[in-house]
Amino acid sequence: MDVTSIDVGELRSRLRLANDVVLAHRIAKGLSLERERLTWAREIIEERVLLALEAVDIECMPRDWSWQQAAETISVQIALAIVQEQKNEPREGDV
Repeated sequence: MDVTSIDVGELRSRLRLANDVVLAHRIAKGLSLERERLTWAREIIEERVLLALEAVDIECMPRDWSWQQAAETISVQIALAIVQEQKNEPREGDV
């Protein structure tokens, strides 16, 4: 799939749930809410979703397939992987 045609604003709105999952976990576990850390997670999610979509052969997809639904599904899985990584991160104040 040609990901250059994807509207960045629409992509980011589709990734909002995944970003919220990462943020909610950070809040619940008392992890740092520094801008750099949150930006890193958002950029990783966006980058990996775009890589996954780029690998899609649209000709093989069913007619009702949409990159929007695929992006949402993929991004949540990426967010869950980030949450797993965060389990080893020290709480704010423990550093």
